[in-house]
Amino acid sequence: MRKGRAALAVFIVSVGVLISLAPSPVTAQGRGGQRGGGGRGGGAAAAPAPPIRRLPDGKPDLTGLYGARSGGANYGLEQHPNNGLIPGTQGVVVDPPDGKLPYQPWARAESIERELPHRGYDDPTAHCFVAGVPRSMYTPSPYQILQPPGYVILLFERMSWRQIPLDGRPHLPENVRLWQGDSVGHWEGDTLVVDTTNLNGKAWLNERGDVLTYQAHIVERFTPVDGNTVTYEATVTDPGAFTRPWTIRMPLGRQTGEYDEILEVACHEDNGDLHQLKDVRDEYRKAQKK
Repeated sequence: MRKGRAALAVFIVSVGVLISLAPSPVTAQGRGGQRGGGGRGGGAAAAPAPPIRRLPDGKPDLTGLYGARSGGANYGLEQHPNNGLIPGTQGVVVDPPDGKLPYQPWARAESIERELPHRGYDDPTAHCFVAGVPRSMYTPSPYQILQPPGYVILLFERMSWRQIPLDGRPHLPENVRLWQGDSVGHWEGDTLVVDTTNLNGKAWLNERGDVLTYQAHIVERFTPVDGNTVTYEATVTDPGAFTRPWTIRMPLGRQTGEYDEILEVACHEDNGDLHQLKDVRDEYRKAQKK
């Protein structure tokens, strides 16, 4: 009983700490959520969307700043309400049709465990590691796409990037494992298809703690709808954590207006929030030993 009461007390304190750290409804959107697509308020009729931009070779010109209209995917890929600890999400899983990730039992249990306050310290992004794939595409901040000859480059505000060659090269050897994986791309009509392997299995899919292992193989599809909108789709095949492949989908909105470049958003290791998360973890461990 003593152990149970202590654990419960720590949990209650942890909830209070985590709520104090939780983003507000505005800040949870991040700059990308506020700016996506450059929409304006008011009752005026929206201007017609511009046509798809083209490069001299006829391929779509995706260059520019984008923000994902992800419905809170960085706080969970499945639809769920705000539970006081994690903001609610609209859900971006389009396959399976029920919107649920097809977890293996161990991976579902691990994802549930990661939702507990004392596990917040374990999110790699809290320690300044890069978000990984596909999480980098729906974190609540904008990113920039460049298209130098033979490549597509994605630059993220938190000092990371993805370099995607389009020359048909093979993937890196299997013994090379990276936070962002190894990505190679090609065009299928107007759709940019990006194939990613060689992940290290350490990244979380979001702050809620959805699981991805080193066995993951991810195929992303960037399909322009008009000059300001790209449909982003990612199909994940990961036999280490899931019973079948699954797919997420969301629009990416071109950033327009006053913002024309990403900011230099440095991640400061040993920051105050991380100290508080560590304190929650340590108090939980002490309570478990009693």
